[in-house]
This record gives sequence, C-alpha cells and structure tokens, in this order.
Amino acid sequence: MSGAATSTGTDGHAALDPRIERSRRVIQDAAIAEMAAVGYGAMTVEAVAKRAGVSKATIYRQWKSKLEIVESALGAMKDEMVIDEWRAPKERLTRLLTDLAGYLADSDNPSSACIPALVSAAHYDDEVRAFHLRFGRERRAVMSAMVSEGQEVGEIDESFDPDRVVDLLVGPLFYRRLMTADPFPPDEVAALVTTILG
Repeated sequence: MSGAATSTGTDGHAALDPRIERSRRVIQDAAIAEMAAVGYGAMTVEAVAKRAGVSKATIYRQWKSKLEIVESALGAMKDEMVIDEWRAPKERLTRLLTDLAGYLADSDNPSSACIPALVSAAHYDDEVRAFHLRFGRERRAVMSAMVSEGQEVGEIDESFDPDRVVDLLVGPLFYRRLMTADPFPPDEVAALVTTILG
C-alpha cells in the first residue's frame, strides 16, 4: 500500500485513507450479505465483488480469500460494540447479552443470518472451524472477565465458575436462534441473568 493511502492517527499508528476504509466496509458488508444469501460454501469472491460494485482486483489487494473478508467483517462488527466500562459488571454483562439477543433476533440483519452459515461451514472446512472457535473464545473471554469482575466486587457468587456461567447465559440465545423459529426475546435477557446469577 502506498504512502498516499495512509495517514498517522492520534495513537501514532498508520490509519487507512478514508476512501479505502469506506471501500473496505462496502466489501465487508457485501461479503456478509452474500454469505447470508447463499451460504459460505457457495459464496465466491466474484459474487462479493459484484454485490459490492468493485473489481476482484480491489478485493484481492486487501484480502487473500473469502474467509479473510468474513473474518475482517465480523471483527469490525465486534470492534463497533460499545461496552460502558463505568457501569457495574453485572449491568454491563446484561447489556451485552441484550445486544447479542437483539442481534440474533434481527432477521433483517444479514450478519445475523450468516451465523447458521458459519456454523454449518465449520463442520466441513478446517479453516472456518479454526476461525469460528477462535472468534467464539474471544467473545467468551470478554463475558467471563465481566463475571469474574462481578465476583470481585460482590455482585456475583464467587463460587460460580465464570466459563460455566457464560455457557448458561449464552446457550439459550444461540439455541433459540439455531434450533427454533422463535429467537430469544431481548427484553427477557435481564430475567435470564437473574435466573442464572440470582
């Protein structure tokens, strides 16, 4: 990438040219929409390029494969999630789970629709499986840390295993999304947290 395409941000790191950043986001959104529409196996870089209105060369200048595009797209969505650090740990956990439930329940959101496609692809594609497990571990670690923090300040029973708590809280949300026709209602998340944590 040429020097004209980057600038220096306030943190001292190179930042992408705004035009390139916009192009990246258009391509990432197109990749998610394409995977939601046809599944990961049938998804092609050519189709993503057509949906995004760019050339394949534009995509390959930034990513080596369709999995890299999907990884960057889901990573960008993760980075956009705002966690209010000033809130108490249990409230932060509840808000994060409520946002997750809303995301999973939004049938009009292509990124929500691509979750089943990602799960399916992880069964037959080793690279997708590795990414899927890594991405899941990262999200679990965030929530486990909130549980541990809640235990430290006396909000959550210290005898609970943080990882098991996360399983119990997140499990119903994904079960309802993947195994039933009725996603978990976001407005019932607080009651779920109370049921699990007391």
